[in-house]
Amino acid sequence: MIGLRKLGWTAGAFLLAGFALAADPPGRVGYGYAISDGPVCSLWWAEGAYKVMKDDPAPPVAAAAGIRISCARNEYEPFLLVLRPKAPLDDIRVHVSDLTGPGGAVLPAASLSVRHVEYVRVEIPTDAAGKAGWWPDPLPPYDGPFSAPALENHPLWITVFVPPDAKPGDYRGMIALSAGTWSEIVRLELKVRDFALPDKPSIRSSFGFSADDIRRYHNLETPEEVEKVVDLYFQDMKEHRVAPTSPFELYPIKIDFSGVFWEGGEFVTAPVHGGKRALKVVDADATRAVDARTAASVPVEPGVAYALSLWVRTEKPDQEYSVLLEAANVEGTPLYGRNVLEVFKGTGDWKKESIEIKSFGPGVASVRLRLFPAFRSADGTALGTAYFDDIALIRAAGPGANLVPGGDFEMPVEAMSIAADFRAFDRGGKRYLDEFGFNAFDLPLEGLGSGSFYDRKAGMFGGFPQGSPEYDRLLSQYLRQVEAHLAANGWLGKEYIYWFDEPDPKDYPFVREGMLNIRKNAPRLTRFITEHRPGPEIMDVSEIGCTIFDRVDPKAVAELSPKGKGREFWSYLCTGPKSPWVTLFIDHPAVNLRMWLWMSYAWGLKGILVWRANYWNSSSLYPADVLQSPWADPMSYTVGYGVPFGQPNHWGNGDGRFLYPPNRDPNRDKTKYLGGPIDSVRWEILREGIEDYEYFVLLEKAAAAAPPARAALAAEARALLKFPATLFTSGKEYTKDPKALLDYRAKVADLIEKLLKK
Repeated sequence: MIGLRKLGWTAGAFLLAGFALAADPPGRVGYGYAISDGPVCSLWWAEGAYKVMKDDPAPPVAAAAGIRISCARNEYEPFLLVLRPKAPLDDIRVHVSDLTGPGGAVLPAASLSVRHVEYVRVEIPTDAAGKAGWWPDPLPPYDGPFSAPALENHPLWITVFVPPDAKPGDYRGMIALSAGTWSEIVRLELKVRDFALPDKPSIRSSFGFSADDIRRYHNLETPEEVEKVVDLYFQDMKEHRVAPTSPFELYPIKIDFSGVFWEGGEFVTAPVHGGKRALKVVDADATRAVDARTAASVPVEPGVAYALSLWVRTEKPDQEYSVLLEAANVEGTPLYGRNVLEVFKGTGDWKKESIEIKSFGPGVASVRLRLFPAFRSADGTALGTAYFDDIALIRAAGPGANLVPGGDFEMPVEAMSIAADFRAFDRGGKRYLDEFGFNAFDLPLEGLGSGSFYDRKAGMFGGFPQGSPEYDRLLSQYLRQVEAHLAANGWLGKEYIYWFDEPDPKDYPFVREGMLNIRKNAPRLTRFITEHRPGPEIMDVSEIGCTIFDRVDPKAVAELSPKGKGREFWSYLCTGPKSPWVTLFIDHPAVNLRMWLWMSYAWGLKGILVWRANYWNSSSLYPADVLQSPWADPMSYTVGYGVPFGQPNHWGNGDGRFLYPPNRDPNRDKTKYLGGPIDSVRWEILREGIEDYEYFVLLEKAAAAAPPARAALAAEARALLKFPATLFTSGKEYTKDPKALLDYRAKVADLIEKLLKK
């Protein structure tokens, strides 16, 4: 962006030329404020609280009108500058000046960002409240001259960021527009309030995120590239005062098992060939070949003959399965040409098989045993279940010790232990919890169960099923180590354990068991549950209860989370609710996401959740080699929940999608994109709502701390924080007019300044 100083303009010189900001235009059509209506192009503006449609009428002309906005320090404040050309207009350029304020204070032009408002074509409305047509949502940055068609709106989304140390007062500057012989100067006045928003958000949040989708849509090749781009997305989230659900997706806690010796599969007590345990391996995934394997490689010697024997029981007669000895050199580098793989056919009963190896070949120093319950193919389409027991790899010449540790799976419980490796986790924690200040994160834990109202899966840890002595021993060690590590790093309390989603009453016993198991082993860790039915039935075993928005009961929230008791209630939006409720959809009113935060404050909610922020593609609809383009198709399609592949079930336009990839045509454009996300109108309005929430918290605190001399102001503040019915009475009965919120917010800001005035 080129500042006006480079064009020879300054804000001061502009004002000396005799221009002054005019009052609000006397008449308005719908919303917005007219600036000019020349023969080439009409200009108008509106606060950053609206969705400007292509055909919205411009307000009546008002001579010498300018833009006036206000915000606190450490706050972002957007507004819309709308061009409506009378004929096609090309080579349009935008330049912003510095903003000059009290005592010569300057907000540099770099404090303002300029973005285009682009439109997506809604073909299928989300519900009866939506409509087909072009809807504003993506906000790609202005990066040079552009064209605008005739007789339709072309909005620019301009955002000012006021740093925490800015001087309060009035700042003035300008925005210059030009195209050929046409040019316009738009005056901008910013009132910086005499208070600042906190760096750490007062409301917690959880916005789901997929690093793998970043890799695919940005055409990234290396882990380092993925990490770099994901970091840019997280910076964007930080600037929008929200936290990703899982900032540790790329920074897992690693676990080292002692006394277990195997990875993958499940240790079972029946059926067994001998002893008390066998290993069950299930391949129900048609996209990959599932296996179990030795945890460590087994050393072998060159030129030595070996014999491998094992007992196997397949689930079905004539079921093929595969046994692989994967070769590596002394450095651990795979030697694929030295592998030994045999395919056997089971009978449905226990059967012994053997492999004779004359020599593993030159350079082989170790092998890793891998057990596939089905025929091993490149695409993994073969499926099956098999049980393995009494595995031995010995020297062929004479009796010798079994080289496969735990080959009979009779590993003593008392010899089992785990050590958690936090090195990668700490790198993510220092970046995203300490530096970025994310105030909430889903703690990624191994071994817990999982599920939803649709289906569920019991926990497994180290191959041992939930409820077994081995599981209890290992999980207890693990949870205690995690709890202690979070406490030692100052992160304890920011975490939440979100392991089950939206349970039905039939799931309550299972969820209760899992929650109590966490509490027994790590009582300081925070348990989290999303719940359709707010109430004590299951929320008594969680510290955070998160209810779908249309089922939030403010009375229940007040009863179940009294102040000082440490419990929190959040709410979430997703494919539901739909109209007339507050929603998150592209083709619904602009005020919705802002109103969500107003209601959250009024009802004592401490957090907000959306299941994904970058849900761009449904694997239930699109083949593995095809990616949906959210630029071309705004509909979010159902994934999972038993939907047959290829069936286009609709969740809603923009559900789980607040950010756009810079790649608009991911199936043909293979450019490597190393930049961050493209924001959306809804993402910006959500931030405005979160900043509104901060205003309410600041006013509440200022009233509580007011001295006796300001008791009347404190009483006025408390009354103002009891929002009137003209704004909302419930989650489905609320004003759709953003101006009502803007006017009320101005009253809150005025009162904060009065209470904090020295």
